[in-house]
Amino acid sequence: PGGEAGLPPEIRALRSSGSRVGGPDWRARVVDHPRSPFSDRPFIAAADGLHLSAPATGWHELAVEHPDRDERLETYTADHMVDVWRLYRDRIAHHAGRPEVRHVQVSRNVGAAAGALYDHPHGQVLALPVADRWVEGERTAMRAHLEESGRCLLCDVLHQELAQRERLVSVNDGFVAFTPFASKQPFEVWIAPRDHHSAFHETATNRLADLGDALRTVIQSWNAALERPPYHLVVHTVPAAAAADFHWHLKLLPRLTGHSGYDWTLGAFANPTPPEDAARFLRETAAGIAAGVVPGVDAGGSRS
Repeated sequence: PGGEAGLPPEIRALRSSGSRVGGPDWRARVVDHPRSPFSDRPFIAAADGLHLSAPATGWHELAVEHPDRDERLETYTADHMVDVWRLYRDRIAHHAGRPEVRHVQVSRNVGAAAGALYDHPHGQVLALPVADRWVEGERTAMRAHLEESGRCLLCDVLHQELAQRERLVSVNDGFVAFTPFASKQPFEVWIAPRDHHSAFHETATNRLADLGDALRTVIQSWNAALERPPYHLVVHTVPAAAAADFHWHLKLLPRLTGHSGYDWTLGAFANPTPPEDAARFLRETAAGIAAGVVPGVDAGGSRS
């Protein structure tokens, strides 16, 4: 607060009623990303023989999540956590309404090793006129499973994970946190809604607290077990609501190892930690935090 003039004009903010737009009395605020390669301009592809290129068209926003630079996602109060994810939900819905948008996401990079430009707690909202190849690959697999079985692939995955319980990290009324069977890297965690929803902006406000609880459990467990690793968080969603061929989910990717030769040459990922071991370790750590026996962290998220 007080440094608002150092960033672009405010697009949206959570602030006390009657406070001045652009003023210092805010809980969270969104501005255009000051270092974005994307801008709102015509998306026109040009051909050079077999090659196509186009301007970096898109909408790229910076979300300043908290007025206190020393706060972190896992230490937010329950109410502030809901406020932040409600703000992200509303920004995704806003951009998903643009007819030219084919991909929209929320992402967070935490720590310099994960590419974070700022130490202040923040995230990014990105909307593009081109598809994301990772999301499209997942959607293709989900569509094939739907056509073959008549069921959602991720719904079936969640059913199996809840039955086997080997890769579960935490479960609450709204969300399941688990280490995916083919984890790309050690301690990778996905969080998915238990009910089928294709788009993040379909999430009801009363479920955002459940999402916050799941996130807090995973990140606190990482911090205690892995010494506060740098990480990436990304929401995989689609612009269209009520799509049967996609189930939105959130990925948490800690930066614990570098890329191996397999990653670059085969497109295969070498993960030295089986997801079953990672899940068991995180479950045990979370239980220790809840019981107050893990040094430095309590169940409320504060550090001593």
